[in-house]
Amino acid sequence: MVEEQRPRVVIASRRGVEQRVWQAAQFEFEDVIAEVDEVAWCLPRPLAAGPAVRLGRGVLNRAGRPLGRSRRGPMRPPADPAVAADLFFTLFADANGIGMLPHVAEQARAAEQRVAWIVELWTRQLPHVVDYLRQLRGFDRIIVSNRQVAAAVEDITGVPCSYLPMAVDAGLYAPHRPDLPARQVDVASWGRRLQGTHAPLVQALADGRIYYHYDTVDGANVKDYVEHRLAQASLLQRSRYSVVYRINDEPGRIERTGGEESLTNRYFEALAAGTIMLGSAPDSEEWDEAFPWPDAIVPVRAPAPDILDVIEELDRDPVRMDRARRAAISTFLHRHDWAHRWRDVLALVGVEEHPRLGQRLDRLRERAGTWDDPRHP
Repeated sequence: MVEEQRPRVVIASRRGVEQRVWQAAQFEFEDVIAEVDEVAWCLPRPLAAGPAVRLGRGVLNRAGRPLGRSRRGPMRPPADPAVAADLFFTLFADANGIGMLPHVAEQARAAEQRVAWIVELWTRQLPHVVDYLRQLRGFDRIIVSNRQVAAAVEDITGVPCSYLPMAVDAGLYAPHRPDLPARQVDVASWGRRLQGTHAPLVQALADGRIYYHYDTVDGANVKDYVEHRLAQASLLQRSRYSVVYRINDEPGRIERTGGEESLTNRYFEALAAGTIMLGSAPDSEEWDEAFPWPDAIVPVRAPAPDILDVIEELDRDPVRMDRARRAAISTFLHRHDWAHRWRDVLALVGVEEHPRLGQRLDRLRERAGTWDDPRHP
């Protein structure tokens, strides 16, 4: 009788419950981990829909809090039994996502080590999510993508907390050749935008002066996260410019963040594809560490009614734009693929890398050589 091979890693994921647009990058990360490691999945199942079910869940959560009962997300436990593994890993979009943990607690206990990554978390939010964060007690490492909350999270949970920036599937987003595909989209914009910048671009599109691609539907779900990422990567590879503002340039946002900034997915997606970013960046050590080349972003006002003048001026210096594109794509292939982040996670908890991880990183380094520019060392 052949023994079933024990997985190195178990990933607990919400992918079986929902596919929100902001979760697509996280599911992409999980897929890269599954490519470069030995992975088993821990997938909670959808909860029956309906007002009565939602009401009952809310009542139970509120009634249980004074008794110390962990708040639970709207889902059912996985159908498969827990398995032994070296590492339990889970990624939360925000602290509310920790409500998945009670449904997968048995699997978390079955692993030798436990790691959780929280993407969006602000100091101002901490008093409201302490009960969620306390569910991470007993984990071996917590990772956050806002360095400013790391110390407070460690105090609340008693678990070492580290900062890691986001990343992207650089193999998907980076163009394979400098001359292909042709950049036929003048400006791309998605998600958060400022009307004072958006309006003149829309007018230029209506006048036939440029091709401006932007969101026209306001919705939270994607039909298929893999297709969503493929479509976005393909668009950005064909775009000359992309408008990306820092979080707190959006009106009203500071009430949530308290003025803190982080490196959002939009920066990583645009830069990985070699799109020239127009907008604003956090004045932070994190930005300088991640994107240390000239013109990682071309600053424009928030909002920028003169955005078309900025583009016309940049178009007059194609050598500068080419240099910025090459630096961005090369840097991402060397440093900002999800495989680089998985290597960091394994190092934090002392788990040996799987050979497939090194193989992916080697392929990315080889592709990066395509973007070396002998004219601009």
